[in-house]
Amino acid sequence: MYREPKTEKGKETLNKIINAAVDLIYEKGFLNTSISDITSRAGVAYGLFYFYFKSKYDILDELIRKFNREMRYYLKVNTMGIQDRIEIEKVGMRKFLEWMDNNKKYYKIFIEAQVHRPEMYVWHFMKLSERYRIGLQDAMNKGQIIRVDPELLSYVLIGIGEIIGKRYLLWTNQGLNKKLLNDLDILIENLLRPK
Repeated sequence: MYREPKTEKGKETLNKIINAAVDLIYEKGFLNTSISDITSRAGVAYGLFYFYFKSKYDILDELIRKFNREMRYYLKVNTMGIQDRIEIEKVGMRKFLEWMDNNKKYYKIFIEAQVHRPEMYVWHFMKLSERYRIGLQDAMNKGQIIRVDPELLSYVLIGIGEIIGKRYLLWTNQGLNKKLLNDLDILIENLLRPK
């Protein structure tokens, strides 16, 4: 982002621009969304876009950073207080899928970023892994989970969540029933339990 708003009015304007961009990129795709479309949908002057962002690519970068922060915060809040790492992973996986289900628009934007801002798409996953592997390493040191490379394990777990979410939430919108969620818990436990 080019500039941070300093006033409440500025924050409100920025949020209108961001929300309009999310809706339009979700509806029309990144290439088919213009800055004029965004400002029109937001109900703000065209020039205000350039007060906060240098380009359409700049707002896409900001959306990826915003969603990354929001997702990590959601997972942190929903796993706080759990001491056992395997339980953290089981609850965390369910909460990730819940977050994904409630934020399907964001996932369309992640897909757009993969094509139009691949460096931000990579940044998103590297940022997730960076924080994730610290907790995994700590659990390994305590003997709570299998001892393997924590970065590799972080990507294995991220990958499981990503593809399951795509299959059951984005591609078909059917969700995971109780049996599938229980099976997922069993898979996570068997993957992580120390040998």
